[in-house]
Amino acid sequence: MLATLCGFCSMIYSTFPRLLPFVAATAVFAAVIPTETVAQDAGDLFRNACAECHSGTQSGRTPNRFSLSQLTPRAIVAALGEGGVMSSEAGELSAAQRIMLGEYLTGRAYSEEVLPASAYCADAGPTRVNVNDVAWMGFGADLAGTGFQPAQRAGLSAEEIDDLELLWAFGFPDASQVRTKPTVVGDLAIVGDQFGTVFALHAATGCVQWTFEAEAGVRGGVLVGEDDDGRSIAYIVDARTTAYAVDTQSGDVLWQTRVGWHPESNNTGHAVLHENKLIVPISTMGEVVSAGDPRYECCTSSGAVAALDTSTGDLLWYHRVIPEYPEEAGKNAIGTQLWAPSGAPVWSSPTVDVARGVVYAGSGENLSRPANETSDAILAIDLDTGELDWIFQATEDDAFTMACSSSRNRQNCPSPPGPDLDFGMAPILVERPDGKEILVAGQKSGTVWALDPDNDGDVLWSTQIGRGSALGGIHWGMATDGHLVYAANADRPAEIVSVNPDMEWSPGLFALDLMDGGVVWSVPAPDDTCTDRPGCWQANSAAPTVIPGVVFAGGLDGHIRAHATDDGRVLWDFDTVRDFETVNGISARGGAIDGPGPVIANGLVFVNSGYASFGQMPGNVLLVFGVRGDAP
Repeated sequence: MLATLCGFCSMIYSTFPRLLPFVAATAVFAAVIPTETVAQDAGDLFRNACAECHSGTQSGRTPNRFSLSQLTPRAIVAALGEGGVMSSEAGELSAAQRIMLGEYLTGRAYSEEVLPASAYCADAGPTRVNVNDVAWMGFGADLAGTGFQPAQRAGLSAEEIDDLELLWAFGFPDASQVRTKPTVVGDLAIVGDQFGTVFALHAATGCVQWTFEAEAGVRGGVLVGEDDDGRSIAYIVDARTTAYAVDTQSGDVLWQTRVGWHPESNNTGHAVLHENKLIVPISTMGEVVSAGDPRYECCTSSGAVAALDTSTGDLLWYHRVIPEYPEEAGKNAIGTQLWAPSGAPVWSSPTVDVARGVVYAGSGENLSRPANETSDAILAIDLDTGELDWIFQATEDDAFTMACSSSRNRQNCPSPPGPDLDFGMAPILVERPDGKEILVAGQKSGTVWALDPDNDGDVLWSTQIGRGSALGGIHWGMATDGHLVYAANADRPAEIVSVNPDMEWSPGLFALDLMDGGVVWSVPAPDDTCTDRPGCWQANSAAPTVIPGVVFAGGLDGHIRAHATDDGRVLWDFDTVRDFETVNGISARGGAIDGPGPVIANGLVFVNSGYASFGQMPGNVLLVFGVRGDAP
């Protein structure tokens, strides 16, 4: 029931006028609190004990109600309890009242147990991870963000694709979307969920070896490495930008650091691990959403990329995408103070260029005017210092918040509103067939850009493959095998306003020549898969993944397909929109496939299914495919 409610709420606030966060939250809260009396008591308790500092209008140093809704019930209860950061303010609250507030703010039941005992492996418990056994780690599998898995690590050939079958399914409790990529290391597949639980699963069977609970949802993947003492460490970043270093053998948290400087800072992309640095992308989702409230003082945050010392969690550098700090910028129509400049979130994973000593990151729109030159841009940031090397800005003067999607509460919509054309994907560093390295990035405008990393990001070529919109164009990513670059196009004609209206709608998968950007082939999204499926869209939005000879691409129609890299023909197709019997005893159903691409490692194909945001089909399942005779 809760999964349905969460999916419904996510669908509503993302699709319709992108409703105010407290409106969406109220719908969930009212549904999950057992009785009307208890719900009223919880609301009164929040208003009396918390609202003065944590109301929907707060824009100071404390998180507002939307941000609190991103936490787990256990995190809120811990913060209010003895030794917690809010213990002095909550001194008069009983244990029952703290739990009531945790449930009220998050819309989920407080529980000490995440899964039934039967979900755990017979020898469950923390285990040492051998980093030499990593078969997949990171959004794009490597520091360059290519999305390419070589044959040896893939353990799967093009000739075997037709023999793929479902080996097991894992259900995420209460979830309405699955958006983190598993890290595959040795016998484990480590994956987080939207509520902050990290599961270390036995890759062959899906049984749970151990779990870790972060304070907020985990939207990026888990990273693994070794510290100076030879301990194997899992590095996790949650949606509130708290980074954790966890000893995989003991389960102890070695350090914990909140990275984002702003109370509404968020993490929506995959962090990157390089030598002694944990590199964290920081978005501004809290303010994008909160701006829908006309009483909110919009906006004061900036996107960022930060580097932490992996041994201590200490901050090594912090690069604000907007270097200027906000100043008063007039008032909106109801008299609320406005601020500028702001925004330019870093939604996606950074890319590390080891040879040039640079981190590449894509930025999004400004949240208030005036817009600046670092929004909707590719940034090259010095790996050692965090200083900006160069900028390529693809779209100028783009300023947008969720208020712009509202028919009534538009007071915090920048005037005029911009088209919201982020770089939502991780840039890709790739060597062309002629030996030259180039940087390739796809934008929500529907444009694929090739930049010269040796000449301050000069444009080598650009190709328009879609009409583009706030939901893509190219939304989540691309992949490359060094010959072609494969781009998913998310054109959705019935839902969104395009930015290139003279083009035909062209949802589907495209393969472009790395030398000149020419379209080598394209495969349109099938037009007959969404009959009687509410929230089904015939488009490709999720990032693809490529192995030699095969590119895997998930669809918003819930299908995962394997295409031949030479001409795009479909080699294998599996419809995930169904109920699944899971290895962990949790009811699970597939839905839209969006966000990260599938993971292919050690002969297994890991596919996330379910993405309730933007009016799409909810789901809560991780599906694992293999050739049964060859499965580990």
